[in-house]
Amino acid sequence: MRTSWCILFESIRKEIFNMATIKFSHDTVVFNSHFNMNSFLESVDSFLKTMPDCRPKGVAEQIRPKCIVIYFPIEFPPKRILPVVLNTDDAGSYRSSTPLHLVWPHRWEHDKGPDEFCTLLLKLLEEKVAFVVSILGSHTNDIPVVLEETISKLGSRVLHRGPVSKEEYWCILMKAHVVVSTAKHEFFGVAMLEASYCGCYPLCPNRLVYPEIFPSMTF
Repeated sequence: MRTSWCILFESIRKEIFNMATIKFSHDTVVFNSHFNMNSFLESVDSFLKTMPDCRPKGVAEQIRPKCIVIYFPIEFPPKRILPVVLNTDDAGSYRSSTPLHLVWPHRWEHDKGPDEFCTLLLKLLEEKVAFVVSILGSHTNDIPVVLEETISKLGSRVLHRGPVSKEEYWCILMKAHVVVSTAKHEFFGVAMLEASYCGCYPLCPNRLVYPEIFPSMTF
C-alpha cells in the first residue's frame, strides 16, 4: 500500500509541476471557476517546495495577473422538448403530482461522496418518506460498496441506475424534484447546473465551487 501511494503521489507531483510550468510560460491562464483558480494559486508554491530540485519561487504571484475565469460552456436541452417529456407545458404541475424524486448525476467514485448520499437515502427510508431516486453517472467495475448495498436496500425506489442516453438523461432531470451533490472534489459542477436548468432544486454542500454558482439557501 505504501508503495502504491508513493507512486500515486509522485505522479500527481509531476502533473502539478507540469501544470505550473505551462501556466508560467503562457500569456493568459484560463480557469473554469474562481474556486479552481484560487485553489491552484493558493497551493502551487507550497507544493513546488516538495520538488527535489528546480523549485521556482513566487510562481503564484507571477501567474496571478495572467489568470482569468471563463465558465465551462454547457449545452442545455431546448425548452420545446418539455411538453413531449411531461405531456404538459407546466413542469410545476407535473412535479406536484408525483412522489419526491431525487437525482444524483455523478461519477460513482469516492470523491463524489457516495457515502454521504447513501446516508441521506437510508435516513429518508428510515423516516418512511415517500421518495424515488435516480442514481446516474458513469462507473467502473469497482463500484463503491456503500452504493451497491444502498441500491439493494432501496429496491423499487431506484428508478434508474448508472449511465443513460443523453435523451433519457434530460427526461429524468425534467421529471425529478431535487438534484443532490455530496462531492468532495468539484471544480465546476456541470451536472448540477444541467439539472437546475431542467427545474430540479439544487441541494449541495457549502464548499468547493458551489458557493460560487448557487445561492446560500441551497446548502
